[in-house]
Amino acid sequence: MSNQTEEMTELGMVYSFPEWNSGNSYMRPTYPMAIGDACPTTLRAALLSRSPGRVNEMFITLTENCFEVMMFRKWDPRLQSALNTGLLIADMTGCRNMAAFSKEKELLLPEHTTIPILYLVREELMSSASSSLLDEELMVWPARSKNTVMYQVQRTIRLFSPAAALSGEGEVVRGLMYKDLSIDRDKMTVHRGSTPIHLTKTEYHLLMLLLDSEGAVCTREDLMCKIWDTDFMGGSNVVDVHVKSLRKKLGDKAGAPRYIATVRGVGYRLAD
Repeated sequence: MSNQTEEMTELGMVYSFPEWNSGNSYMRPTYPMAIGDACPTTLRAALLSRSPGRVNEMFITLTENCFEVMMFRKWDPRLQSALNTGLLIADMTGCRNMAAFSKEKELLLPEHTTIPILYLVREELMSSASSSLLDEELMVWPARSKNTVMYQVQRTIRLFSPAAALSGEGEVVRGLMYKDLSIDRDKMTVHRGSTPIHLTKTEYHLLMLLLDSEGAVCTREDLMCKIWDTDFMGGSNVVDVHVKSLRKKLGDKAGAPRYIATVRGVGYRLAD
C-alpha cells in the first residue's frame, strides 16, 4: 500500500469546492473542482454494487475529485478500522420497489454501520419510497451532471460530520431567527426559546429551503428537485407528507399558518 493511500484525513477535513457556501446547504458549485497534480486532501469512499458497470461513472467522478475509491460487492464492517473509510455509496438502482430495496440493502449492508451512506436509486422508486427512506441520503442515478454527483456526495459528508463545538470566544455561530424560532445552521438545530424542536434531516432541509426563499413560493417540484435531486412526481405526495410532519412539530396549522403557508396547486411559502 502506498504512502499516499495511508495518509488519510479526518472526516471533518473534506476538501471544499470552489464557491461553496457553508451557510446554504443547497448552494451547488458552479463549476467542477480544479484538480492539479496532487490532491490537497483525500477521502476514502467504498462503492457497493453487485453490478459494478452500473456505477462506473461514479467511480470515475469520485477519483477525479480527490477520492480514493474501492469497489465491493458487499460491505463488511470489519473493513472500517482497516481501511478508514469515510463514506459508503450503495448502488440500489436495480430496485423497483421498497421490497426490492430492503432485500438489496440486506445483501450490500448485512450489518449496521455508523459510516455515512449515500444510496443510488432509480427515479421511479421515488413514487413508492417510504417516508423513512426519504429521510435517508438519496441520489437519483444516473445523475444529471458531475456537479450534481459531487454536490450530493459533499452534502452527505457534511450532514454526518461532527457538529460544531459550542459557541465560545473566537467562534462564529451561523444562526438566524424566524419569528420565535432560532436556527443554528452549523449544528442543524431548531429551538423555540430554550426548547429544542427535533426535526428529521428532510424536515430541516424543507424549513431551510423555505427560509432561504425569503417568502417566495417554493413549488413542490422545486422542493423535490432540491432535496432529492429529481423532478419526478409520479402522483407522489412525499413533499406534502413531510410538510405536514414539519408543521406538526412546529405547532403550526395549515388553516391558520404561523410559519408555513400553502399556495394551492403550487407549493409552499413562509407565512406572513
